[in-house]
Amino acid sequence: MVATGVHVLLGMALVTVIGRSRRAEPYLVAALAAALPDIDTFVFRPLVEFGHVGGVLWSHRALTHSLLAGILVIALCSAVGPWWAAAIGFGSHVATDLLSGGVRLLAPVDTTVYGLSIDWLLLNALTSILAVTVILGGLIGMKSDPRSRVAPHTPDSVVEWLR
Repeated sequence: MVATGVHVLLGMALVTVIGRSRRAEPYLVAALAAALPDIDTFVFRPLVEFGHVGGVLWSHRALTHSLLAGILVIALCSAVGPWWAAAIGFGSHVATDLLSGGVRLLAPVDTTVYGLSIDWLLLNALTSILAVTVILGGLIGMKSDPRSRVAPHTPDSVVEWLR
């Protein structure tokens, strides 16, 4: 199981590499979409424990990790920001979970678990190192890119603009 924070970091790192946006929305949308699949541990677990629902579809990495959930998450997140960032966030979450034990990718139609079983601690460590490196590299790259710099006569803040 990959930690939710690692999923968020990886989604933001991929947006840094693919989108390189100076706006906050793609990063926030990717972070939200990367975190949403694990909502099943907070919502479904109590429902199962109290006997309101049952079966494999209500377990972790089932409905909320499926392609159907991906379509819904991308549609919901696209109301806030770019759909491609939501797709990257959700896709990176499901992809890393496919490597660390598998998911029910075709739920609710098929309950087969698809994926591999790589040691989760190793996968967490490697993914975290990769994500932090990519994010820092992307930020340094954006800062040193002359096309992304603010012109000297452009105010950097409202306070400067009011002066």
